[in-house]
Amino acid sequence: MEKALEQVVEISTDGTSLHGVYHQSRSEAKQGIVFCDPFAEEKKCAHRVMVETARALAASEFNCLRFDYRGCGDSPGHFDQFGPPQWLEDITAAAAYMRSHAGLETVGVLGLRLGATMALLAQREQQLFDFAILWEPIVNGHRYLKANLQRSLIKAMMTDTGGFSAAEVRQNHLQAAVLDFDGYAVSAPTRDWIDTVDLLADPPDFSAPVLILNIGSRDQVRGEYQELAERMTDATARAAILEPFWNRIGLISPQPVVEQTALWLAELQVQHTKHTAGMPSNTTTK
Repeated sequence: MEKALEQVVEISTDGTSLHGVYHQSRSEAKQGIVFCDPFAEEKKCAHRVMVETARALAASEFNCLRFDYRGCGDSPGHFDQFGPPQWLEDITAAAAYMRSHAGLETVGVLGLRLGATMALLAQREQQLFDFAILWEPIVNGHRYLKANLQRSLIKAMMTDTGGFSAAEVRQNHLQAAVLDFDGYAVSAPTRDWIDTVDLLADPPDFSAPVLILNIGSRDQVRGEYQELAERMTDATARAAILEPFWNRIGLISPQPVVEQTALWLAELQVQHTKHTAGMPSNTTTK
């Protein structure tokens, strides 16, 4: 496979421009994938894996677009100035860029963690994507915030030499105007938005094919992901054995998740070919 071409691009959204990197396949492919990064420190830890995945998929005939939300990475603004409502608009802008500027016939999305969840919710506003690949999506925002609280408690116990108060840490986590989220200043509106996320209570209306990939130490899909797949129109849940690279520092090979993703995309292409040829095709296994 030839190495894909990469170029820095600007994506217009709400009067400003997002920083993006376009990975153009040399095969003149008409299929594209928009990448939606995870949240805060998870974005930083997962950066290398997301880059390597985009390059791998571009080498296998998918044009890929990575971008930074407003206030993140190389896009303008400060992190605490923006939140999910603006980032949903940024996802919409990235999808529009792929359709109009790249001239692609089919555009999908690959999201990780909260990025996967936001991709689903962006689709709720309008039909942006023809398929979705969700790596370890955040199904329940309250549990996601609770996990951060546990990390904050551990950090406070280790660093507070003046007397540790678990009650004070919990109160700040729930009521402070600015929340310390793994070293990132998260506003109260962003915290409250995340807290309301519950994909099982309010399943996204995503009629296009969806892959939900459970990433962890087991080859079995967690119950919440299986249940989410069953509540969606055309979704399948699978597992990939790989350590949680979104909260690790160091070199981690994305091969297991790339292989699972590429396999599902190949199956999707076979189904599409059969459909366009008027042949019967199997429904997606859940």
